[in-house]
Amino acid sequence: MSGAPPKRKFVPRDKGKHAQARRPSVKNQIRSITRLLARPNVPQKLREEKQRELEKLERQGRDNKRVEREKKLSTRYHKVKFFERVKLTRRIAQLEREKEGGAGGDDAEAELSRLREDLEYVTHFPRGEKYVSVLVSDGDTEHATKERERLRRLVKANLAAEAALADENEGGADMAANAGAGEEENDDFFMNDSGDDDEDGGGAEDDSDSDSDSSTSSSSSSGHGKKLKPELKMATDPIYIKNPAQKLLERSERKQNDVKVDKDGNKLPQRTRAEGGRKRRKK
Repeated sequence: MSGAPPKRKFVPRDKGKHAQARRPSVKNQIRSITRLLARPNVPQKLREEKQRELEKLERQGRDNKRVEREKKLSTRYHKVKFFERVKLTRRIAQLEREKEGGAGGDDAEAELSRLREDLEYVTHFPRGEKYVSVLVSDGDTEHATKERERLRRLVKANLAAEAALADENEGGADMAANAGAGEEENDDFFMNDSGDDDEDGGGAEDDSDSDSDSSTSSSSSSGHGKKLKPELKMATDPIYIKNPAQKLLERSERKQNDVKVDKDGNKLPQRTRAEGGRKRRKK
């Protein structure tokens, strides 16, 4: 049966100058280094370097696995956590409205506190753990109950660690501010030294004045005196920048002034750049 030839399947280039340079994966790098270290005749220095590189790659591999697991579980349980968060938020808002209206008692207050803990559990659930529903059903097993309690403790521990870290960072900022203020206060030390010198050296000032003429004369005669650099003055005049239209006008005026004329006052023909180049080449 004759007809059009079958379409060839597109295969991406793996070799050649047009192929993209691909960095080997962490798993392949670990395998290559492990094979290299298994050889008996590897120099000691190279072995130590590759061992450090292998440890770094293993840590990177564990981090990559953790991130992949977190992404997978977050995608799987996103819908469940969303619906439970909405239900808990609505129930908390309903109880707060009843509380403001004067309805309910201790039972409503206890239920409100429990619902807030459940909402905290759903909101701050660790990403690397399998989600256990906080809305307890009738068919709840003992394993699910123990796992839920463990995850509750884990959530509270994570929140406490984050709060402690925030307090430490806030304290560090205060210490840095206090340290900067202390440095500014210690700068008065040099001012006191200069004042003490003036008070104690009142008689020495006259001696320096009496010897100033001799010192200046000796320095001028020897020619080795230090010359003070003049202070640089800042420009106060405004900087004038020409606009493009004015530049074009000045350029046309210069061209008119550069026109050559003969003895009768007639304009001589100007050579173009190409003509001038040809004439120079002929010469």
